[in-house]
Amino acid sequence: ADGSISGPYDIVVGADGIKSACKEFIETGKISADPSKREGAAAALYSGIRIKYSIKDGEESDEQSDTATLTQYFGNGAFALDGTYGAGASKPNTRSAFLIYLDENYLGPFRKKDIKATTATARENADWTQDVEKTLETERMDMKNAAKAAGIPTIDVGPTMDSADRIFSLGVYYHNPFSLSGWSKEVAGSGGANVVLVGDSAHALPPFLGQGANQAIQDAYCLCSKLYEFNAGLESEISEEEMTDLKGHLKAYQDLRWRATFDIFFKSIFLGYLETGGPEGFYAKFRDVFFKTMGFVGVAERVLFSAAVPKV
Repeated sequence: ADGSISGPYDIVVGADGIKSACKEFIETGKISADPSKREGAAAALYSGIRIKYSIKDGEESDEQSDTATLTQYFGNGAFALDGTYGAGASKPNTRSAFLIYLDENYLGPFRKKDIKATTATARENADWTQDVEKTLETERMDMKNAAKAAGIPTIDVGPTMDSADRIFSLGVYYHNPFSLSGWSKEVAGSGGANVVLVGDSAHALPPFLGQGANQAIQDAYCLCSKLYEFNAGLESEISEEEMTDLKGHLKAYQDLRWRATFDIFFKSIFLGYLETGGPEGFYAKFRDVFFKTMGFVGVAERVLFSAAVPKV
């Protein structure tokens, strides 16, 4: 940030998020000056799903609990979540309501033909800080009206929206974990230095299984394990013919983690579209029967737990 330069390094770990410069380098061999204009597969894909968040900060006088209940409400073209969340050590719990809905200008990840390509259509957020009171009130009414239009009962989510200190909107973007360019690349002219991806830079996941941070931690553990194996090989007395090079260890890391994250990616994006019920509730009845059946036979629980089981 201060313009200083250090190095050289044997490996650069790209944990630089969904607008990753490292991913763009691996995909295209260059880095764009503007992070919002990443090229090729480095450009995050917009799912056509949006999320409105309403957050009510807790107060010391609020009744505190060690447990919390998260309630989900299905509607036509949207669903809502309402619950209480921990805000950190020695801080009162936070009340939150979320509205997940389909962008009317998109059909899945595809922009409708009659909609012009504008940056505002799929913007990430209108006003994260909510400094302007009018913006907060406008977002509050928009969120409540959208919930009512989708047929979502506001008996629980309504009070949270009404009392929210902050309301903001985000688009759901993602990176497909599978890439023909892979997750690592040697820097030309560096004498063997490599760039390798972890976390959102490799596989930004839709949030519907809650696995983003979990999978990033597993990436880091797996990558460290492979680098440890490589370094141990350098310190051993095996011959050069028996020694695996750094690229081989990075490839082994990639092969293990892209399969695990692709499975979660596919299930998560499928759930996101399914839970909304489709445009105007097109497949809402199928969704309701599907979740009731899957819950009864235990499939839903297995999907959630299997995603959380480490694969390193």
